[in-house]
Order: sequence, then C-alpha cells, then structure tokens
Amino acid sequence: MNFKKKYSKMTVLAAMIHGVVIGIAAVAIVGFIIVGTSGKGKEQAVEKGVATQPEKKGEEEKTPVSGEVVPTGDPLKMVAKQHGVFSSADAAKEFIATDAALAKAAVIEADGQFFVWSAIGLAEDELIVSEAEGTFRKPFYAETSACSAIGAGKLTKALSETDLAQIKILTTSGEGESDEKGVADFRKNLVAVTAFTSDLQVIRLQLLAHYTHKDGCAKISF
Repeated sequence: MNFKKKYSKMTVLAAMIHGVVIGIAAVAIVGFIIVGTSGKGKEQAVEKGVATQPEKKGEEEKTPVSGEVVPTGDPLKMVAKQHGVFSSADAAKEFIATDAALAKAAVIEADGQFFVWSAIGLAEDELIVSEAEGTFRKPFYAETSACSAIGAGKLTKALSETDLAQIKILTTSGEGESDEKGVADFRKNLVAVTAFTSDLQVIRLQLLAHYTHKDGCAKISF
C-alpha cells in the first residue's frame, strides 16, 4: 500500500491554525478553574473569620478594665423601730431618759438629725409598732465598707446575722486572723453587747450606735 500522501499548503495552514485555537481554549479553561478555586478559598477564609469573631469579642468583654473598681458589697437594707427624731443629741438623750421602756434604746445620727431607735430588724414584719406608743418603722441603709480597720466583713455579718450563736463565734479570734487593735476592739465590743442583751434587734442597734458615733466608720442613709 502507498502511505505517502501529499497535502496542499492550505490544508497544512488550516490544521496549524486549528491546533493553535484549541490550545488557547484549553489554557483559558484551566485558568478559569484555577481562579474560581482560589476565589472560593478566600470566601471560605472570610466566612471562617466572621464566624469566630464574636467568640473573640466575648473573651475581650470578660477581661476586667484596668483600674476598674470592683464592688465590695451593697449597703445593708434594714428597718428601725423609731420613737422620735430631734435636732440635737442632748434632746434625744433627754427623751430616752424620761421613759424607762427606752432603757435599751440608742441615739443614731444621720443627715444632721438625731433619731431615737429601740430595735433594728432585717425586714419590716420583724418589728412591732403602734400608734399608741408613737412608734413606726423607719427603713434605712447601713454602709460598713469604711470599717476595714475593724474588719468590715465581721461587722456586716454581725449586723445581718439571724443566729445569736453565730454572732458569739465572732467574739473569738480565728486561726490566722489579724490581732490588730481595731479588730481586737471589735471583739471586745461584741462581747459587751452580747452580755448586755441576747436580743438580735438590740445587738444590731447598739453596734450601729457605736460604729456610727464613737468610731464613725459606719454610715446611715435613707
């Protein structure tokens, strides 16, 4: 058989052009595939970043701000049994002296006035008052955070305690506790008050009377 065959110049030229076109098309298709894959990868990376950003923000919010003051506790909300209010301490003391029933009462100074109280409760329904004796309930707040020298936590606990036995535990020194003068004096005062009365309402009253006047660290507000 004769395999030799002659092609015209036009046929050869057409074949070359056809090959070039096919090559360009192939390169273009491959290029589009690469670009598309790269774009999709970037998209996924962006989406991943957005998804994890809220968690990072949450962690930042939990970090304390430098210099931020951390609250040590809210003032104690309490209620007093009030017998009268006076413009001077002497007038309040004279009022107490004229009534034997007020032997355990105390004078409390607040807002430039002097209040005669005979009991302090943690809730209004703890106190019995009557119009006949001229008494009524007086809600107030006791702030003890400034009493750090005598152990503000101990004073707060003594004022808010509902068990006399727990208050008496505070009169003894615990292991590792400070023996500074202020803390030692607090224990002595607590011993004296609990010896004077076992009534928790009167104990609270006498402690507040001492630490709002003689010591001056406790503050009363309405």
